[in-house]
Amino acid sequence: MTAFHQNSISAKLATMKSLALVLVFCACVSLSDSVCSVTPLKPGAKFCVDGYDNSRHPMGITWTNPRCLRCTCFPGKMRCCHMVPRVTNLSLGCIVKYDYKKCTFEVFNRTNPKIKCSYGTVEK
Repeated sequence: MTAFHQNSISAKLATMKSLALVLVFCACVSLSDSVCSVTPLKPGAKFCVDGYDNSRHPMGITWTNPRCLRCTCFPGKMRCCHMVPRVTNLSLGCIVKYDYKKCTFEVFNRTNPKIKCSYGTVEK
């Protein structure tokens, strides 16, 4: 095998490793993405309708509704993603308070709100 072929094979292997790394990175980004839903639109639709308040939004617009869903209107579909995660695995005696004006939440002890509680989250 000539030195040219060895360099060519090495370059191809390096390219394949780089592509594999890019694919892994893309998979990680999509796993960290918000929990989203996609709603197909009727053919020829000129706007999207928010299911929460029935507001209409033109194509290409992104908005956040009063329940902290960020939606984008695309030709043929509407994509909405939760901005606030759902709290799970609360410590005993704790509660969750969602602030939908700020799209945040707090987890604290039911009897003493100054005591913060441990929790897990899913979605976002």
